[in-house]
Amino acid sequence: MPNLAEIATFMQMILDMDRYPAEERGTMYVSSARPIRRIGLALEPWPTLPSWLEHEDLDAIFLHRPFNLDRDTVPPTRGVIYAHLPFDERLTVGYTPRLAEVLGLRARSPMGDKGGRPQGMVGELPRPISAQEWRRIVVDIYGGTDEIWEDGPGEIRKVAIVNAMTPALVQEAANRGVQAYLTSQLREPVRSICKTNQVAAYSVGQRRAELWGLRTLAGLFRERWATVRTAIFEDRGQ
Repeated sequence: MPNLAEIATFMQMILDMDRYPAEERGTMYVSSARPIRRIGLALEPWPTLPSWLEHEDLDAIFLHRPFNLDRDTVPPTRGVIYAHLPFDERLTVGYTPRLAEVLGLRARSPMGDKGGRPQGMVGELPRPISAQEWRRIVVDIYGGTDEIWEDGPGEIRKVAIVNAMTPALVQEAANRGVQAYLTSQLREPVRSICKTNQVAAYSVGQRRAELWGLRTLAGLFRERWATVRTAIFEDRGQ
């Protein structure tokens, strides 16, 4: 069974944390040497977190935003690990290799730049699909959508998946032949650029994107360690 330090090292690798400023990397928040059989995952602390840890018999918990956690409420020997910016950029909507694998994207390449890191990726779907089928795929993955602008062509083959929406990013996507632009939130000032370039745009919302990230991270933990079990706290009222 791994310990928290080994899980932290794994997260540093899969989230490419060395590319981030030291203060943004995350990992250990409450240290523990306890072997980990079960790890919980949640977006942020909530009032009954300590009882959830006990109820689920967890040895550690991953928190995306641990900053309001009262460390004194964490039961003794339970560790807390976290990732903020690396999680947002690599496990929600953006340059997310795991999502590219899920979609079967071909000829994948980065797009945009923020601090020397890509803001997203462009790739080709395995086959041309209708806008209706692309919508269904997005809903299947994230559980829903927030907003859709279907000003693009009826057939989609090349998509951009980006963690921001600016005129420069949308224009770059259009210049690279993209028919659909997926992000967490649509920005009204760039709608005219989408329409002019016939780029359909889809947003899934920040929370849906983050919950997909939690589920994905849980799966990666299980893929790496056959003995580790996971529990995810997805209560939308937390």
